[in-house]
Amino acid sequence: MGLDILFKIAGVGILVSVIHAALKQAGKEDMAQLSTLAGFTLVLFWVVQLLGRLFSTVQEVFKLF
Repeated sequence: MGLDILFKIAGVGILVSVIHAALKQAGKEDMAQLSTLAGFTLVLFWVVQLLGRLFSTVQEVFKLF
């Protein structure tokens, strides 16, 4: 689980940067910005899920609540 999420995030970053550059070159700056926001939202969703899993693991380890 450790490296696969890093590769996913890197892949999304590369894909979003290529899409952003292509759309900006075509003169569609608003769509380029929207694609960047969509990529950021996707990665943020993954990170929030991982943080939730981390907090539940910490609760189990220390028998909190």
